[in-house]
Parts: sequence; structure tokens; C-alpha cells
Amino acid sequence: MMRRTRMLSLNDREWKTFTVEDIFKVSSGKRLETRNKVDGNRPFVGASFNGNGITGFVGNDNVSRDRNVLGVSYNGAPCVAFYHPYECLFTDDVKRLHLKNYPDNEKVLLFFVAIFAQQREKYSYGYKFNAERMLRQKIMLPVNDSGDPDWQFMEDYMRERDAIQLRCLQAFLNKRIAGIERVTAEHVDVSEAKWDAFVVGDICDVDSGRDIYAAERIVGNMPYVTAGTVNNGIGYFVGNDNETKTTGAISVSRNGANVGRAFYHPYEALYGNDCRRLTVKGNDSPYVSLFLTQCIASQRNAFSYSRKLGTARLKQLKVMLPASETGEPDYELMENYMRGVTLKHYKRLLKYTTDIAETPPSDNPRQRIADR
Repeated sequence: MMRRTRMLSLNDREWKTFTVEDIFKVSSGKRLETRNKVDGNRPFVGASFNGNGITGFVGNDNVSRDRNVLGVSYNGAPCVAFYHPYECLFTDDVKRLHLKNYPDNEKVLLFFVAIFAQQREKYSYGYKFNAERMLRQKIMLPVNDSGDPDWQFMEDYMRERDAIQLRCLQAFLNKRIAGIERVTAEHVDVSEAKWDAFVVGDICDVDSGRDIYAAERIVGNMPYVTAGTVNNGIGYFVGNDNETKTTGAISVSRNGANVGRAFYHPYEALYGNDCRRLTVKGNDSPYVSLFLTQCIASQRNAFSYSRKLGTARLKQLKVMLPASETGEPDYELMENYMRGVTLKHYKRLLKYTTDIAETPPSDNPRQRIADR
């Protein structure tokens, strides 16, 4: 019988206090004003919690251009760290960190993402994580017998965790692919369907949200959907409860820069008043709801700050949908089409994860960098 290998634990090593200045060479970003930005494909890293810190893509170039680097924001979203293996530019609200005494390494730098996250709560707009405080910031690191940072342990630990997450993701994808393939025989081409205009209020129940203000919010696990552009529209996780709680609804932003953006929520969630929640009448298929989110979002250009998408206007909104021979929305076609699209993306992601798992890492950290 094969003996099961013991997983690495953070308790396997002694830990010691260092300062950021002990471990990293810290360099500044450079301000790039909106009016000077040029459209392009180079990631521009700002002080953001989302999108790995990327706030846009530009064609500019400046002295902040870097890669294989840890970006740590010290303003706006203080003490938030992201690893950037690709070439990118950095705003002046983000510092660029390179290891002093060890080759910059993907797994080691990812280990530090969590280290910085542990310090986040002490900083705010009133107590900024400025350049001086960043250098003096104390961090705890695992050490070897000589009392130096145990780089190899950090790398091995992160590599092991990555492998575990990868296996979990592959198991999930295989299960979902098998489930879809049992009921989906072939790809559906919606371009050959008959399309017609339908009024949202005729096919969906439209209800308002309810704001939960910051002072009222209780920390919890319930998704609270707002008018956001990322994280499927989820702004917070709360312990509150109210009459907006719904499972399997579509959220549509009614206000702000994101007006008209739509997301589907298969889970139980609460909804703020800057969005409307829609449930399809007589059909609870998640694939139909996903199809509708795209059809509704395609109308976004018709709305703005001065022309909001409130309840009355949303109910009257017309969307183009595949229609059956009887003139009703062809929900079966929508469902089969979205099953096919979902299956295609699951298979593509499974192939990607398999390729990652089958690529052996180099024993040389510098060579791993060159291989990228």
C-alpha cells in the first residue's frame, strides 16, 4: 500500500519578523493622467481591489514598465498586493517590489500576496500605507535553520496549494461537462432562428432592490448585489436579511456608469436599490436567464446618468429573442444554445488546466522566469 505523503503546513517552520525593506527593493510607479492615456494592450496597474489591480489597458510606455513583479498599492486600496508576470505599467499609487536576495519567483511572490493581505486592516484613507510606512512594515516569514527566509519552503508550499486547487477545479469541470453532455446532443446555431422583439415586463417579473447602508451592514456570507461591474455585481457579503432575497434572479443596474449591465445569480442573494431584479415568468432555467442577461445588456448604450433604467422603463424595454412558431420566446432553443456555449468554455478551461498540470517546473528559479 502506498503511503500518503504528508502535506506541507505553515507550522512546519519557525517564523521570524522582517521589514519590507529587508526583503524587497521598492520602486515607484509613475502617474499617467487619463487625458494622456493611449488605447493599447499593455495592462495599467492602479490602486484597485479587483482585476488583479489592472484598471485599464494602454499603449503608453514609461519608466514604470515592469514584469515578474509584486505590485503593492499604498493609496486608495492600501496594502493590496498582486503578482504581475506580464509586462505592465504602474500608477504612482502602486509600488513595485522585487526580491533583494532571491530571484523573483512566481510562487514566492504569490506567497507574499497573502502576507500583505494580513496587514491590510490597519490602514485606511486616514492612515495611509505610504512609502515610508511600507518600508518599515513588519512581516512574519518562515525561516530556515540559519534564520533566513525559507524561500524554498514558500515556493513548495504555494506549488502544493496550486496543485490542490487545480485538482478541485478539474473535478468540478469534469462533473459539469458530464452533466451537460447527458442532455446536449449538438451545438445550436441561433443565427438560423427566427428573432422577434419582446417586452421585458411581459416575460419577466421586475422588482426593486433595497439599500443596506454601510452602518446597517452585518458581516456575513449572503451576497449583496449592487450596481457593480465586477464580481458578478456583488458588492458585499452581509449577514442581513430583507424582502429582496431571491434565488435565480437577474440583476440589472439602473443607475451610474454601469446602467443596463446585467448579471445572473443562481444563488440566494439580496439586492440593493441601484439595481432591479428580474425573474423569468414560467421558466427557471439558469441557461435561459444567462441568455437574457446578454440580450438586456446589449441595450446599455441607450441609457446613461441622465436616462436611468428604472422599474417602469425596464418593464417597457424591448429585447430581441429567438421566437417559436407560435410567436412566443423559444426558451428551449435559448437553453440548448447556452448549454452548448457553456460546454465549449468548460472544455477549453479543462484543457488549459490540464496543460498547466502537465508542464513540469524547472529546478532553476531563473530558468522558470526565462521560460515564461
